[in-house]
Formats: sequence, C-alpha cells, structure tokens
Amino acid sequence: MNKKAVSIVMMLVLTITISSNAFAAPTTDESAELKQTQDNKKQIQGKVNTLNKQIDDIIKSVDKNKSDMNKIDENIKSTEAKLKDLEEHSKEQDDLFKKRLRALYISGGGSNYLDVILGSKTLSDFISSVDSISTIMKYDNNLASQLQEQKDTITKQKDALNYENNRLSALKSSNEATLANLSNDIKQQNQLLAQATSKENTLIAQQKAEEAAAQAAEKARELAAQQAANASKQIASNNPNSTSSPIAINRGGSSPIGFSKVLDMEATAYSDDGFTASGYRTSRNPNGYSTIAVDPRVIPLGSKVYVEGYGYAIACDTGGAIQGNIIDLFLPSNDEANNWGRRSVKVYIVGN
Repeated sequence: MNKKAVSIVMMLVLTITISSNAFAAPTTDESAELKQTQDNKKQIQGKVNTLNKQIDDIIKSVDKNKSDMNKIDENIKSTEAKLKDLEEHSKEQDDLFKKRLRALYISGGGSNYLDVILGSKTLSDFISSVDSISTIMKYDNNLASQLQEQKDTITKQKDALNYENNRLSALKSSNEATLANLSNDIKQQNQLLAQATSKENTLIAQQKAEEAAAQAAEKARELAAQQAANASKQIASNNPNSTSSPIAINRGGSSPIGFSKVLDMEATAYSDDGFTASGYRTSRNPNGYSTIAVDPRVIPLGSKVYVEGYGYAIACDTGGAIQGNIIDLFLPSNDEANNWGRRSVKVYIVGN
C-alpha cells in the first residue's frame, strides 16, 4: 500500500476520533445545572409576582395616606385661621367687658352696683336703677359666659391642632418606612432575578454552542468518512493523489447581557399641590429637581432622573395609575398639565 495514501487514511480516522471527543453533546451534569437554574428562576419569579401584588396594595395604601395627609394639612390651615379669628374676637369682647364696667362706675358715681342703688333719691329712681343694673348685670354675665366659652373653644382647637399635627407626622413616618422597605424588597428581588436570568442565558448559550458543535462534528465525521472511503478507492486503484479539504467548524456563543440607564416611557402630568407619597411637598424647579411620580418597580424611589422635555427631577411620588413604564410629572397649574398631555419621552437615570 502506498505510504502516502495510508497516511491520509490514518489522518482522517484520527480526525473522526478527535471530533467525536471534542464536540460531544451537553453532559447530564450541564443539563441538570440548567434545569436547577430554571427552577430557581421560576421560584424567584413567583416571589416577584407575589411581591408585585403586595406592591399594588401598598401603593394604594400609600395613596390613601397621601390623601389623608393633604386633608389633615387643609384641616390644620383651617383650624389655625379659626383659632386666630377666635382669639381676636375674644380679645375684643374682653376689652368691651372692661369698658362696660368702667362706664358703669362713671355713670353711677360709685365703685359698685350697690353704690348706684343706694344713691337713688326717690323710689322711682331706686326702681329704675334696679332695673337698669339688672339688665346690665345680665348682659355682663352673658358676656363673661361667652368669653369663657370662647376660651374653652380655643383650648379645644389647640388640642385638635396638636392632634392633627401628630397624625400628620405619624402618617409621614409610616409612608417613609413602608416605601423604604418596599424599595429594598424590589431591589433585592430584581437583583436575584437578574442573576438567575443571566446564568440561565449563559447556560442555554453554552448548551446551544455545544449542540451546534456536536452537529458540526457529526458532519465532519461524515465528511471524513466519505473522504477516507474515497482515499481507499484511490489506493485500490493505485491512485495515491487523493487530497483532503480542511474542515472549518464554527462555534456558537452568547452576547453579554447589557443594562441600559435610558428608559423609553410615557409621561403624563398633574398639578395637585400637596404632599407626595414620600412625605415631601410637590415642587417644580426648572433650575433644580422637580417632583415626579413613578412605579417603584421600574424606577426606584429617590432616584434622580432627567426627563426629556421636562428637566431634572426626583422620583419621590407614586400613584395607583402609575404602573409600568409610565411617569407623572408635577406642574404648577392645570393649564400647564393639560398642555403637556401624554407623550413619549426618554428618561435618563442620573443618580440614586
């Protein structure tokens, strides 16, 4: 047998053997790891779904608290105004009461009601003095009673004001704690889900690459076998000029997963001035940071963002209708909010 032909056959056989070992199908361990990763991801996704339902309930609760906070704030302003009017009215009546006493002493020529009665010169004067003093005393007693009632009312109004202030502080603290825990839970679950998804994608990509390589190896084996058969025929016919073509094997791969800080979102606008879910007051500051409402599952609360066509803002408010890729921008007036309408914008997350 021609030595050159024998070498060709041996090379092809060796190629078949190496290809079979190098490009074997995914192992049982690799498949088990992928299944375990997918099961783990499914469990995490279930927790995320449960958390999302809890988040919806929490956002409704936060919205109610926010509404209560704004009502309490209005009650406080109203109570303060009533208290101021009441104190001024009470002072006026107190001054009037004192003037009435002074006028009585001056007109009676004495220092008390008894002096006025005893100073009567005739029975008619006596009866007239008694009637006058009785009327004055009744008026003055009513005036004194009204003053006391007003003082009691002022005390109650101050107590009510303190109570409302304490309620407002408690609701703000409750919202702050609830939203802080909520943001933390969302962040942890999203991190776990992202890790599981990344690992799953990597394992799937590896599996696909190995399957593609195995298929390529199988084709290579078929081609090598055919070439070996052709070489044997050439040897048998004393034609050692057979040549083999190089085999090119393309390996598959996966692209790394990237996380963008630019979000395509729908933006609406509102003009209700008052407290936000985070306990701060709404603000529109074109030269600084304004107030926007977000879904904390998409943009974490406290994030600093730049909204296309609006400017810089802080995500510090929520809303029952703000779910998914939607944001709500605070504007000072209804006209501005209506003019904004609803539009697509890019939101750049610039800090936390």
